[in-house]
Amino acid sequence: MIQLHSVFRGQFRKLQQSTLFMNALYLMLSTFAVAAFGFVFWLIVAHGYSSAVVGRATTLLSVSGLLSMLSLAGFDTTFVRFLPKSLRQNEHINNGFIVTTLLGVVLSLGFVWSLSVTSPSLMFVQHNVWYTVGFTFFTVATSLNVLTNAIFLAQKRVRDVFIINILFSALKVILPLFILHGSAMTIFVMVGISQLVGLVLSLVIMKVRFDYQFSPRIRPDIMLITWKYSFSVYGSSILNLLPPTILPLIIIRQLGPASAAYYYVVFTIASALYTIAYASMQSAFAEGAHDEAAMKSHIRKAIRLAGVLLLPAIIILISFGNTILNMFGAEYAARGGSLLRLFAVSAIAVAICSAVGTAFKITHNLRGVLAMNITYAASILGLSFVFIPTFGILGVGWAWAAGTMAAAITGWIFLRQNIATNNVGES
Repeated sequence: MIQLHSVFRGQFRKLQQSTLFMNALYLMLSTFAVAAFGFVFWLIVAHGYSSAVVGRATTLLSVSGLLSMLSLAGFDTTFVRFLPKSLRQNEHINNGFIVTTLLGVVLSLGFVWSLSVTSPSLMFVQHNVWYTVGFTFFTVATSLNVLTNAIFLAQKRVRDVFIINILFSALKVILPLFILHGSAMTIFVMVGISQLVGLVLSLVIMKVRFDYQFSPRIRPDIMLITWKYSFSVYGSSILNLLPPTILPLIIIRQLGPASAAYYYVVFTIASALYTIAYASMQSAFAEGAHDEAAMKSHIRKAIRLAGVLLLPAIIILISFGNTILNMFGAEYAARGGSLLRLFAVSAIAVAICSAVGTAFKITHNLRGVLAMNITYAASILGLSFVFIPTFGILGVGWAWAAGTMAAAITGWIFLRQNIATNNVGES
């Protein structure tokens, strides 16, 4: 018994000394904390607001999330890949902040201007100048918050991300307890305020830990070093983001705002499951950026970690998904239970895509990343248009399952080709 205890203690110490494991752990805990607080937030909101209002708010948040990620211009991935070995980190970071802010403002205003065509149900944002300003401001704050997370990951300081996410997520839960009624924009602003607080905390910690100093100057010479990588990763990121953020627009048009609310709650729960794979592979990516020679070892460790945690989590979600959704209301369980199970089963394909994509990004195999994400986006969105008229909201689940599997197969084919090419070159 004493020997067994010593073995476990020794293994635990080894894990604590592994930056890959600890960073992955903190990424998972961080996302789970955000998901848990988000779960409570939407639980409060779902009982205080009608499903139609929640549907409009979740659609607005989905679009804002898409625009914020588009505003990144690939800098989030570029930071993780290039910051560890850069001698001009402040200038790299300032370039990313400036470009992201400018792009975020342009994209947000462009979306508001196009609402009559893209989403007439959200025209209330265009009709009120303060709504337009708020939408733009909080979208930019969200994108900058993502960038600061990438900086902490590049510096292997993911523990800071965990602390920041706990604090701003807790605030997000507190706000609806005081603001009990309102419109879809009220819900959007509550989420936006929490993101803004997270951004401010991140900037303060960056100043203390990394002596970060902002300068409103873009350094073109640094942009030239990373532009090709950033541009390719940016294109891949856009494709990766399209399904989860465009689907609410498709659903609200074809099935109405209530169905958009059901989808959003279900996908939020499933996203916590996908985080196991994403966090493991993001940690492997950060390790590979510091030591590319050990890439295969890092990815293998990340796959083992994801596998041990993911399979039990899938079983739990399939078994108790309806119970979880019932907490939001009987209508959420009735309309979203089967959809949640399809999203849960798809986690295996999502994990494969994440692992293959990490290998591509470390080795700069940008053609493989683009091919995999083109398959992913085209399959899910295309099949959703086909399936929704026949299967309703469940059609989104079938499209998601088929699309993620098609993307995983595509990525695996490109990975095998890359390995075969390298073997020929070495022989």
